[in-house]
Amino acid sequence: MGPLTTIAYRLEETGPIRLAVHDVSGRLITLLKTGVEKAGDHRVHWRGTDDSGRLMPSGVYFYRLE
Repeated sequence: MGPLTTIAYRLEETGPIRLAVHDVSGRLITLLKTGVEKAGDHRVHWRGTDDSGRLMPSGVYFYRLE
């Protein structure tokens, strides 16, 4: 099991979201959450793995919330 990263975000209104993690070259590592979320505060945990469950190496990763 990899390190745990918590991503916290706030939505001003209910609507569709897509939360993804990318490496420094922009490659998609994993899609953490999609669907409709209610307005308010939210938290998502990432254990440092890709979509196949493989542990990613230590480094810099970016998340994108749309």
